[in-house]
Amino acid sequence: MRELMTFFIELLISSSIFYLGYLIIKNHTTPTFKRFYLIAWLVFSVSFPLISIQSAQYPSVSINQIVIEGSNRPQPNLVLKESHSSESSPDLSVNQNAAAVGNEAKNEIDWITILKTGYLIVAGFFMVRMMIGLFQILKLKSGAKPVKENGLTIHQINNPKFKGASFFGWIFIGESVQHEREIIISHEGIHAKLWHSLDILLSHIYCCLFWINPLSWVLKRKIGLNTELEADLHILQSENRVEYAHTLLSLAHGSAGARLMNHFSTFHLKSRIVALTKTFKHKRWVSIYTVVTIVALFFLISCEHVNSPEVMKTRMDEVKTITTRFTSHQSDTQQKTGKIVAIASFSPDGNLEELVEQTTYPYDREFEVKKTFWEAPERTGIPFVMDGLSLGGAEKSFLYGHDWPSAYYKHLYAKTQSIDLPWREVVSVDNENLPEEIQVTREYNDDHFIDFGMHDITNYYEYEDEKVVRVFSKSDYPEINDLNDTQKKLREVINKNLSKEMKEVRNRVRANSGKKGLVSEYIYDGDLLMNIIWGETERKFYYEHNLLIKSEYIKSGEIINTRLHYYKNSLKDRTEIFNRYNEPEYTISYEYEFW
Repeated sequence: MRELMTFFIELLISSSIFYLGYLIIKNHTTPTFKRFYLIAWLVFSVSFPLISIQSAQYPSVSINQIVIEGSNRPQPNLVLKESHSSESSPDLSVNQNAAAVGNEAKNEIDWITILKTGYLIVAGFFMVRMMIGLFQILKLKSGAKPVKENGLTIHQINNPKFKGASFFGWIFIGESVQHEREIIISHEGIHAKLWHSLDILLSHIYCCLFWINPLSWVLKRKIGLNTELEADLHILQSENRVEYAHTLLSLAHGSAGARLMNHFSTFHLKSRIVALTKTFKHKRWVSIYTVVTIVALFFLISCEHVNSPEVMKTRMDEVKTITTRFTSHQSDTQQKTGKIVAIASFSPDGNLEELVEQTTYPYDREFEVKKTFWEAPERTGIPFVMDGLSLGGAEKSFLYGHDWPSAYYKHLYAKTQSIDLPWREVVSVDNENLPEEIQVTREYNDDHFIDFGMHDITNYYEYEDEKVVRVFSKSDYPEINDLNDTQKKLREVINKNLSKEMKEVRNRVRANSGKKGLVSEYIYDGDLLMNIIWGETERKFYYEHNLLIKSEYIKSGEIINTRLHYYKNSLKDRTEIFNRYNEPEYTISYEYEFW
């Protein structure tokens, strides 16, 4: 529904701009120029919203609406790797809530479906009426008597009310018409020669599809009038104005025939008579000025939609605090509405002072956690870690750049220097700027103590254009034969107390001990991170003007979680979270305080 609303808003905006331009040129340009202008109005008012949607790089979402200020919530569609709870929680939340949501949905009126259905019914009615008109034209031709006049095939209609009409190359005239016969044939011949029926047909299709836009009907009337004015202008090259005006007046009554035909003397009679008293003189400066103005207006509108990362960085420099709150759209969790998700505080120079996370998905945690970062993060990446729902490995790129392993190494090195445990970790790296291999080994201070996790860990990184594209990992788990008697007994005790899930994890680690395996793969489009794939799990990202506007969490080919990101005044305004059924779960809103 949201994409339809966006489309029609942009359709109305573009139609309004073209209509204002038409009001400027209508008395200063020829019908021929106005014909091209009206067709441009018809084509571009549709293509402008469609171009916006396609440029979003993802289906069913209009880009310009995403960054329009004050847009309403749609009615659908960076935290470290160890934060697995937020990745698995959508499955649990959906399974627990799906039944309740489904039962309640049965009792609620689906207004979105009703509105869509109503719109399609009305559009279908107009399309059926247009098809009936086409059928009437075919029926009229099949019952007409073809005759040859002046090298043209004329279809004579045995109907006293019928005067004259044309449809593409078919020219119709009533058998009862005698005195005005030649001038009517000439007039309709011009319609056929200039393919005016194509203009009429396009305007009718336009109205059928976009009937809700009032300017669609204005455009249809203007196209119908302009085709007559253009034909009249050609007729005046060989006919007297006064005599031709009298001819129009003498035939000024209803005419039988379909609406899709170019009818002689029945439509727009007053405007045509008035036009006959004037001399069309095309003022080139008016047409140039109007076209330039329209192009400039569309450029300004497009610029209004663009919030570049550079502008966002400037705005982030002025931010003092960011507070995120959520609103629940699930019937069984609405008591959480208004709860704070996270608060970020910045110093006057724009650097992050602290980020306190008060809850995470599914937003039921009741204690605060102060988030720590490897090093000073990118300011523009901070809002994306404040939704309480992880973006997986993408957070590393958003917060530290696509060469994040360098920041990871510095973090590991600093961590091992300050930690106080029964072992000492030694971190080694082959290149501090673009590490290709980071190794962490453990040396124990107490021979009777051993950590039964992974002893030695080595991470491998591959780069393209200084962007990490693949991450591999290898762990060395101690074999039972390498342990002394005390350590063996400790392992037995610990293994007895491990849960089934933890035993499976340990068994996998042991089975892969000493093996180098692919952890994750990063896919880019230029400098934009588009996909992160690890196993059967995938993250997909979509952008508009280099800003992240949509992210999907996919597991085994199924979309588990979708988020849409919206911007206002170059800052992140809110995030809409949808479950695997494309049902709205939560809205995360952003509140800013500035220095």
